[in-house]
Amino acid sequence: MAAGIFFFDRFLPDVSVRPLLLLLCVAILPLLLSAILKIRNVSLNYFSGIIVSICFFLLGGILIVQKKNTIGYKWPESQLCYYGVVETTPEAKGKTLCSEVKVKYCIPAASDSINMYSVNRNILLYFIPDSSSYIPRCGDNIVFYSSISKPISDTEFMGFDYAGYLFNKGVSGTALAFGGNWMGIKEEKPHSIKHMALRCRESVSEIFKSWNMGDDELAVVSALTIGDKSELTPELKAIYSAAGTSHVLALSGLHVGILSCILYFLLSPLRRIKGGRVIQSLAVAATLWVFAFISGLSPSVVRAVTMCTLYLVASVLVENGFCGFFSLSLTAFIMLVYNPMYLFDISFQLSFVAVLSIILFFPVISGWIKSGNRFVRYVWSAMSVSLAAQLGTLPLILYYFGTFPTYFLMANLVVGILASCILSFTIASLVCSFIPVVGDVCVWLLEMFTLALNSSMHFVHSLQGAQITSIYFNKVQVVLGFAVLCLLYVFFRRRTFLRLVSVLLALCLIVAADLYKIRKENTASLFLTRSDLYIRINKELETLKSENGLYEINGVRVGVMKSSQWKDVRLTGKTKLATLDYVYICKGFSGNITGLSGLFDIKNVIIDETVSEGYREFLKEECRKLNIKCIEKSAQASFRILL
Repeated sequence: MAAGIFFFDRFLPDVSVRPLLLLLCVAILPLLLSAILKIRNVSLNYFSGIIVSICFFLLGGILIVQKKNTIGYKWPESQLCYYGVVETTPEAKGKTLCSEVKVKYCIPAASDSINMYSVNRNILLYFIPDSSSYIPRCGDNIVFYSSISKPISDTEFMGFDYAGYLFNKGVSGTALAFGGNWMGIKEEKPHSIKHMALRCRESVSEIFKSWNMGDDELAVVSALTIGDKSELTPELKAIYSAAGTSHVLALSGLHVGILSCILYFLLSPLRRIKGGRVIQSLAVAATLWVFAFISGLSPSVVRAVTMCTLYLVASVLVENGFCGFFSLSLTAFIMLVYNPMYLFDISFQLSFVAVLSIILFFPVISGWIKSGNRFVRYVWSAMSVSLAAQLGTLPLILYYFGTFPTYFLMANLVVGILASCILSFTIASLVCSFIPVVGDVCVWLLEMFTLALNSSMHFVHSLQGAQITSIYFNKVQVVLGFAVLCLLYVFFRRRTFLRLVSVLLALCLIVAADLYKIRKENTASLFLTRSDLYIRINKELETLKSENGLYEINGVRVGVMKSSQWKDVRLTGKTKLATLDYVYICKGFSGNITGLSGLFDIKNVIIDETVSEGYREFLKEECRKLNIKCIEKSAQASFRILL
């Protein structure tokens, strides 16, 4: 089914659902006939397996095509009045607040509500707050007057498909509403369980703020326990990323696993009674779902809790007590049926690959060192889990982020212990908050453990060579990387010389692909965007600075004009100052092309979208008279110059 989702998304994105449904019915027909006629033949087993695989492949295609149809929308170009529901808690983005809004209706004529029509699409709404306006919460209604546009990606400049990212998140447009052009409408009863969960998370977040912890400590506690990352600073994120422990700041299977261990320990007395094991497992599963609700029912937490619940149920029902792969595959299946777009979510990919890698490689790695000492066994088990997860996710990490944390083993040893303490004392602080002395002691201990975690991660970050950067994999290398992991697992299962050679050969192919990539992609580009000049070499982006606005890079000369600096400059001789391959006219420029052409020998003029329409037409007319090529840079896009 995942293969079908990927195939139809990448190669047949515009196919209709009807022919896929027809093909699915045709594929199911032989299975129905064999069941009705009670045909029993061993040779038909392989045929039946192929038919079933084709059915799930087509099911994946139907799911992704149907989902994309519910996201895509052609928004009107003009400003209109929209009515929607706030889906996420508004976050500060510069001078605006940003929230995901589900647009329910569009009202073409503001005075005639009868003309409104249904939309039911999600957008990112940026709205400028007004001191006299009610700031809506998650689940509240909002009415705004604006134009909604489809997100535009400048992948060459940013190296990131922003529009595709938003589309995979279910967002089909963006809009900006100025002060006075929007109104929040308070809604006492939230529209869905998701809204109730997010409001619950807001309430818990307010309790955390009332404890008066330090800013960094509050940010880490909020992120680690309820998944609220709004308080995290870029510096704090960079520290945890360099230490290889950024996963601790995003609620995932680590937190659910720690919490389940704590709950199993607290509920261990139940095992003494008849049927206590079943009661214990059910109690743990129920508590985990309460935790998921308090944390806002984020996809990562729901994914981890679902996986853990299936594991708990299966461990009770199945005799061998271990059904990790069953829980993993069934959770992935359920989540992809619910939303096939999850397949393209980075956290979804990393989460399932990490768990699968732990299931496969942890038994192998943990068996390398055997000791009778409990402390040594604990340390090596923790390191084995970290090694297995890092090994499995390495191709994806190098593809998406291009970084590798050098001291991740040391950092994750500390994180496991301190994260457990932080979760435990957060629960204790919430439970004992009404007890004056005990509650204060729990909060103080919570702050101390969080401070210790931040300090230890800062220490790892400060070590020389803490993070290796700019090691990017391309798609071919990612495939080869997973091929190496598969061959490595096969080799560990049965060590033979031939299997070792196949692993080494696959590694050589990765190196060869990297050498080919370096030879092919060793190019540099200049990007002009909003009065700034950037240079990109492969995936490294750097801002260029110049006092006079003149640049020369690899023989290409560019002049950025965003002031009146050259307006009154006059030449004493006939020789011009320089030859400019490109003159970039930005907002703030005062002067004309005729004056610049007297100072410089100009080959091309680029006019930024921030220049007013009347002034732009004047400059274009000057270029036409002077026989200079004029280029207008489109809105929300950069102009690229190959070096």
